Amino acid sequence: MKLKSWGLITGITLSSIIAGGSFDRVSAVTTTLYDGAVNATATPNTYNSPNQYLNFASLNGGSQSASGGVTTLDTSGSNSSYAGYSNYNSTLSAFVNSSFPVLDNNAGYTLSFKIDINSQTATSPNRAGFSVIVLGSDKKGIEIGFGSSDIFALNNDTGFSKGEFIAQGGILSSPNTYDLTVLGNSYTLNNGANSLLSGSLRDYSANATTLLTQVYNTANFVFLGDDTTSAGAKTNIQNIILADNNNSTAVPEPSSLVGTGLAIGVAVTLKRRLRKLRIKD
Repeated sequence: MKLKSWGLITGITLSSIIAGGSFDRVSAVTTTLYDGAVNATATPNTYNSPNQYLNFASLNGGSQSASGGVTTLDTSGSNSSYAGYSNYNSTLSAFVNSSFPVLDNNAGYTLSFKIDINSQTATSPNRAGFSVIVLGSDKKGIEIGFGSSDIFALNNDTGFSKGEFIAQGGILSSPNTYDLTVLGNSYTLNNGANSLLSGSLRDYSANATTLLTQVYNTANFVFLGDDTTSAGAKTNIQNIILADNNNSTAVPEPSSLVGTGLAIGVAVTLKRRLRKLRIKD
């Protein structure tokens, strides 16, 4: 069963990497997906309204609230709660914002987020209450879990087992910025100058053979939140910024949208499909 946790996210940034292998923040085109410092009472799914970039969904008690420039994502009440944000809209037929860029793994991009996990409950060592999923235009990507004892990547086997990991050593108890970088067929997770994780991208779609796992068969996909029944979390979000050198906008594939209700974070669709979408509960 996938975890849930108390988390404090105080910053999320998605930036691009140029094909040569170096990170180019200067030339990247940046789009602010959410900035609580600009609007202290906005949530990620209302920021930049009516042209927001993220959608929120919850089930079984997951909630959000905004105050003091921080959005609180809360699934701590029950491990059965799901909640999170994604770049797809409530119809599962398009992005929340049609200007969402192509996540080109060859060009590269980085998702940076500042989080603080105050407390976490979990019933499986292979899950985490706060998770981040990025899938490129070729549907290859990585899911990173921020667990009670470690930070880890999920494998693309049938059980979505724990892959490379590092003991978190209390780092999640205070606000820290994490940079999840995708370039070519590899990813890295850094905290400032400290390298935490690195490895190969996963093709999770290989195991997305039924509605249980179709969320991993979605191109240009981003999700942040609690997507499991194996943990509970409380997460505060301060900002999310997307920067991209590709300068191309993505077009969602209708065939891949059918089973993406949970990770997309669309409340109505979630309630109908949630228990069908994941074997990784």
